[in-house]
Amino acid sequence: MANLTRDQFVQRVIKHVRVKFPLVKIARSNEAFSLKVNGHSVAMENLYRLVVIRPDELDHHTDRWIVELLRAAEGLPDQAASFEEIKDRILPMVLNDETRDPRSFPTIKQPLIDKLSVGYAVDNDRTISYIPLHVFKSWNIEVDQLHEVALHNLTVRSEAMQAQASQDENGRVNLILFQTLDGYDASRVLLPTLHQRLRDYLGSPFAAAIPNRDILLCFRDDSETVSRLQSQIAEDYKTMPHQITDKLMLVTPDGIAIRGKM
Repeated sequence: MANLTRDQFVQRVIKHVRVKFPLVKIARSNEAFSLKVNGHSVAMENLYRLVVIRPDELDHHTDRWIVELLRAAEGLPDQAASFEEIKDRILPMVLNDETRDPRSFPTIKQPLIDKLSVGYAVDNDRTISYIPLHVFKSWNIEVDQLHEVALHNLTVRSEAMQAQASQDENGRVNLILFQTLDGYDASRVLLPTLHQRLRDYLGSPFAAAIPNRDILLCFRDDSETVSRLQSQIAEDYKTMPHQITDKLMLVTPDGIAIRGKM
Protein backbone atom coordinates (compact mmCIF):
# COMPACT_ATOMS: atom_id res chain seq x y z
CA MET A 1 0.00 0.00 0.00
CA ALA A 2 2.80 2.41 0.85
CA ASN A 3 3.93 2.39 -2.79
CA LEU A 4 0.49 2.90 -4.33
CA THR A 5 0.00 6.06 -6.35
CA ARG A 6 -3.18 8.05 -5.79
CA ASP A 7 -4.59 6.61 -8.99
CA GLN A 8 -3.88 3.07 -7.80
CA PHE A 9 -5.35 3.90 -4.40
CA VAL A 10 -8.62 5.05 -5.99
CA GLN A 11 -8.79 1.88 -8.09
CA ARG A 12 -8.17 -0.26 -5.02
CA VAL A 13 -11.02 1.45 -3.16
CA ILE A 14 -13.40 0.98 -6.12
CA LYS A 15 -12.55 -2.71 -6.37
CA HIS A 16 -13.01 -3.29 -2.65
CA VAL A 17 -16.35 -1.47 -2.45
CA ARG A 18 -17.75 -3.33 -5.46
CA VAL A 19 -16.93 -6.67 -3.82
CA LYS A 20 -17.94 -5.79 -0.25
CA PHE A 21 -20.91 -3.53 -1.05
CA PRO A 22 -22.32 -4.80 -4.38
CA LEU A 23 -25.43 -2.61 -4.19
CA VAL A 24 -23.38 0.60 -4.01
CA LYS A 25 -22.80 2.39 -7.31
CA ILE A 26 -19.20 3.57 -7.30
CA ALA A 27 -17.07 4.91 -10.14
CA ARG A 28 -14.44 7.50 -10.89
CA SER A 29 -15.56 11.11 -10.83
CA ASN A 30 -14.63 13.82 -13.31
CA GLU A 31 -13.37 15.86 -10.36
CA ALA A 32 -9.78 15.49 -9.17
CA PHE A 33 -9.16 12.74 -6.59
CA SER A 34 -12.85 12.03 -6.13
CA LEU A 35 -15.31 9.19 -6.65
CA LYS A 36 -18.99 9.03 -7.53
CA VAL A 37 -20.84 7.13 -4.80
CA ASN A 38 -24.51 6.54 -5.61
CA GLY A 39 -24.42 9.55 -7.90
CA HIS A 40 -22.73 11.93 -5.47
CA SER A 41 -19.17 13.19 -5.87
CA VAL A 42 -17.07 12.42 -2.81
CA ALA A 43 -13.54 13.69 -2.19
CA MET A 44 -10.98 11.01 -1.29
CA GLU A 45 -8.52 13.17 0.63
CA ASN A 46 -9.62 12.26 4.17
CA LEU A 47 -9.68 8.52 3.48
CA TYR A 48 -6.30 8.74 1.81
CA ARG A 49 -4.79 10.52 4.81
CA LEU A 50 -6.08 7.78 7.13
CA VAL A 51 -4.61 5.07 4.96
CA VAL A 52 -1.25 6.80 4.73
CA ILE A 53 -1.05 6.69 8.52
CA ARG A 54 -2.14 3.02 8.73
CA PRO A 55 -1.58 1.47 5.28
CA ASP A 56 -2.29 -2.09 6.43
CA GLU A 57 -5.83 -1.08 7.34
CA LEU A 58 -6.92 0.15 3.91
CA ASP A 59 -9.85 -2.26 3.63
CA HIS A 60 -10.99 -1.56 7.20
CA HIS A 61 -10.90 2.21 6.70
CA THR A 62 -12.69 1.84 3.36
CA ASP A 63 -15.46 -0.15 5.02
CA ARG A 64 -15.97 2.49 7.71
CA TRP A 65 -15.79 5.28 5.12
CA ILE A 66 -18.47 3.80 2.87
CA VAL A 67 -20.76 2.90 5.79
CA GLU A 68 -20.57 6.47 7.13
CA LEU A 69 -21.36 7.84 3.67
CA LEU A 70 -24.38 5.57 3.35
CA ARG A 71 -25.69 6.40 6.80
CA ALA A 72 -25.26 10.11 6.25
CA ALA A 73 -27.05 9.87 2.90
CA GLU A 74 -29.96 8.03 4.50
CA GLY A 75 -30.63 10.76 7.02
CA LEU A 76 -29.48 14.04 5.60
CA PRO A 77 -30.16 14.83 8.41
CA ASP A 78 -33.65 13.88 9.66
CA GLN A 79 -34.96 15.96 6.78
CA ALA A 80 -38.61 15.59 7.71
CA ALA A 81 -37.98 16.50 11.35
CA SER A 82 -38.82 19.90 12.79
CA PHE A 83 -36.29 22.07 14.56
CA GLU A 84 -37.93 21.31 17.90
CA GLU A 85 -37.62 17.57 17.32
CA ILE A 86 -33.86 17.56 16.77
CA LYS A 87 -32.60 20.76 18.41
CA ASP A 88 -31.05 18.86 21.35
CA ARG A 89 -28.73 17.08 18.89
CA ILE A 90 -27.51 20.13 16.97
CA LEU A 91 -23.84 21.02 17.51
CA PRO A 92 -21.41 23.52 15.94
CA MET A 93 -18.54 22.47 13.69
CA VAL A 94 -15.54 24.64 12.78
CA LEU A 95 -14.93 24.30 9.02
CA ASN A 96 -12.15 25.39 6.70
CA ASP A 97 -13.76 27.10 3.72
CA GLU A 98 -10.78 26.22 1.50
CA THR A 99 -10.69 22.47 2.21
CA ARG A 100 -14.45 21.89 2.40
CA ASP A 101 -15.51 20.09 -0.77
CA PRO A 102 -17.27 22.75 -2.90
CA ARG A 103 -19.20 20.00 -4.69
CA SER A 104 -20.93 18.86 -1.51
CA PHE A 105 -24.54 19.90 -0.90
CA PRO A 106 -25.06 23.48 0.41
CA THR A 107 -25.13 23.60 4.21
CA ILE A 108 -25.98 26.29 6.72
CA LYS A 109 -22.90 28.04 8.07
CA GLN A 110 -21.61 31.49 8.96
CA PRO A 111 -18.15 33.13 8.87
CA LEU A 112 -15.88 32.82 11.89
CA ILE A 113 -12.35 34.15 11.26
CA ASP A 114 -9.82 34.02 8.42
CA LYS A 115 -11.44 31.55 6.00
CA LEU A 116 -12.92 29.53 8.84
CA SER A 117 -16.67 29.11 9.28
CA VAL A 118 -19.04 27.68 11.86
CA GLY A 119 -21.20 24.96 10.40
CA TYR A 120 -24.01 23.11 12.14
CA ALA A 121 -24.60 19.38 12.31
CA VAL A 122 -27.02 16.87 13.76
CA ASP A 123 -25.28 14.35 15.98
CA ASN A 124 -26.37 10.75 15.43
CA ASP A 125 -25.17 7.60 17.14
CA ARG A 126 -22.38 6.91 14.66
CA THR A 127 -22.45 9.77 12.19
CA ILE A 128 -22.39 13.55 12.04
CA SER A 129 -24.72 15.03 9.41
CA TYR A 130 -24.37 18.65 8.32
CA ILE A 131 -27.64 20.56 8.13
CA PRO A 132 -28.58 21.26 4.49
CA LEU A 133 -29.43 24.86 3.71
CA HIS A 134 -32.92 23.95 2.47
CA VAL A 135 -33.69 22.12 5.75
CA PHE A 136 -32.59 25.15 7.77
CA LYS A 137 -34.77 27.44 5.67
CA SER A 138 -37.78 25.20 6.26
CA TRP A 139 -37.44 25.75 10.03
CA ASN A 140 -38.08 29.51 9.71
CA ILE A 141 -35.58 30.45 12.41
CA GLU A 142 -32.66 32.88 12.47
CA VAL A 143 -29.09 31.62 12.24
CA ASP A 144 -28.36 33.33 15.59
CA GLN A 145 -30.96 31.12 17.23
CA LEU A 146 -29.44 28.04 15.62
CA HIS A 147 -25.98 29.09 16.83
CA GLU A 148 -27.21 29.72 20.38
CA VAL A 149 -28.81 26.25 20.56
CA ALA A 150 -25.74 24.53 19.09
CA LEU A 151 -23.37 26.32 21.47
CA HIS A 152 -25.58 25.47 24.46
CA ASN A 153 -25.55 21.80 23.48
CA LEU A 154 -21.77 21.85 23.12
CA THR A 155 -21.39 23.53 26.52
CA VAL A 156 -23.57 20.91 28.21
CA ARG A 157 -21.66 18.10 26.49
CA SER A 158 -18.35 19.59 27.63
CA GLU A 159 -19.13 20.18 31.31
CA ALA A 160 -17.72 16.86 32.53
CA MET A 161 -14.99 16.67 29.91
CA GLN A 162 -11.50 15.66 31.00
CA ALA A 163 -8.42 17.44 29.68
CA GLN A 164 -4.73 16.57 29.62
CA ALA A 165 -2.28 19.10 31.02
CA SER A 166 1.46 19.40 30.48
CA GLN A 167 3.84 21.22 32.83
CA ASP A 168 7.32 22.65 32.47
CA GLU A 169 10.24 21.81 34.76
CA ASN A 170 9.00 24.38 37.29
CA GLY A 171 5.56 22.78 37.53
CA ARG A 172 3.87 25.53 35.55
CA VAL A 173 1.11 24.39 33.18
CA ASN A 174 1.98 25.36 29.62
CA LEU A 175 -0.34 23.13 27.56
CA ILE A 176 -3.89 21.83 27.98
CA LEU A 177 -5.15 19.34 25.41
CA PHE A 178 -8.75 18.33 24.71
CA GLN A 179 -9.21 15.11 22.74
CA THR A 180 -12.38 13.20 23.49
CA LEU A 181 -12.64 12.02 19.84
CA ASP A 182 -16.38 12.71 19.82
CA GLY A 183 -16.06 14.79 16.64
CA TYR A 184 -16.37 18.16 18.40
CA ASP A 185 -12.97 18.71 20.04
CA ALA A 186 -11.93 21.50 17.68
CA SER A 187 -15.37 23.08 18.02
CA ARG A 188 -14.70 23.58 21.73
CA VAL A 189 -12.55 26.58 20.84
CA LEU A 190 -15.97 28.29 20.50
CA LEU A 191 -16.97 27.63 24.12
CA PRO A 192 -17.80 30.98 25.75
CA THR A 193 -16.29 29.78 29.05
CA LEU A 194 -12.99 28.56 27.58
CA HIS A 195 -11.00 31.71 28.37
CA GLN A 196 -12.36 32.00 31.88
CA ARG A 197 -11.67 28.33 32.65
CA LEU A 198 -8.07 28.27 31.39
CA ARG A 199 -6.67 31.78 31.89
CA ASP A 200 -5.45 31.03 35.42
CA TYR A 201 -3.34 28.18 34.04
CA LEU A 202 -2.19 29.59 30.70
CA GLY A 203 -2.31 33.36 31.15
CA SER A 204 -4.38 35.79 29.10
CA PRO A 205 -4.64 35.79 26.21
CA PHE A 206 -3.47 32.25 25.49
CA ALA A 207 -2.87 30.49 22.18
CA ALA A 208 -4.94 27.69 20.65
CA ALA A 209 -4.69 25.35 17.68
CA ILE A 210 -7.18 23.12 15.86
CA PRO A 211 -5.17 21.32 13.15
CA ASN A 212 -7.94 18.76 12.75
CA ARG A 213 -11.47 18.08 13.97
CA ASP A 214 -10.45 15.77 16.78
CA ILE A 215 -8.12 17.92 18.86
CA LEU A 216 -7.98 21.29 20.61
CA LEU A 217 -4.67 22.48 21.97
CA CYS A 218 -4.54 25.47 24.32
CA PHE A 219 -1.13 26.74 25.40
CA ARG A 220 0.82 29.69 26.72
CA ASP A 221 1.41 32.46 24.21
CA ASP A 222 5.16 32.67 24.69
CA SER A 223 7.91 32.15 22.12
CA GLU A 224 9.30 28.98 23.73
CA THR A 225 5.99 27.14 23.91
CA VAL A 226 4.83 28.29 20.48
CA SER A 227 8.13 27.31 18.88
CA ARG A 228 8.00 23.87 20.48
CA LEU A 229 4.46 23.12 19.30
CA GLN A 230 4.16 24.85 15.94
CA SER A 231 5.92 22.23 13.80
CA GLN A 232 3.85 19.39 15.28
CA ILE A 233 0.65 21.36 14.69
CA ALA A 234 1.65 21.89 11.05
CA GLU A 235 2.44 18.18 10.66
CA ASP A 236 -0.89 17.13 12.17
CA TYR A 237 -2.68 19.47 9.79
CA LYS A 238 -0.93 17.91 6.79
CA THR A 239 -1.32 14.26 7.76
CA MET A 240 -4.47 13.83 9.85
CA PRO A 241 -8.01 13.52 8.47
CA HIS A 242 -10.72 16.17 8.95
CA GLN A 243 -8.14 18.96 8.75
CA ILE A 244 -9.13 22.48 9.78
CA THR A 245 -6.20 24.91 9.97
CA ASP A 246 -2.49 25.10 10.77
CA LYS A 247 -2.81 28.72 11.85
CA LEU A 248 -2.63 29.58 15.52
CA MET A 249 -5.34 31.51 17.33
CA LEU A 250 -5.53 33.67 20.41
CA VAL A 251 -8.26 33.08 22.98
CA THR A 252 -9.11 36.41 24.59
CA PRO A 253 -11.83 37.69 26.95
CA ASP A 254 -13.67 38.93 23.84
CA GLY A 255 -13.43 35.74 21.78
CA ILE A 256 -10.92 34.23 19.38
CA ALA A 257 -8.66 35.82 16.78
CA ILE A 258 -5.94 34.66 14.41
CA ARG A 259 -2.57 34.97 16.11
CA GLY A 260 0.01 37.09 14.29
CA LYS A 261 3.68 36.19 14.04
CA MET A 262 5.88 37.02 17.02
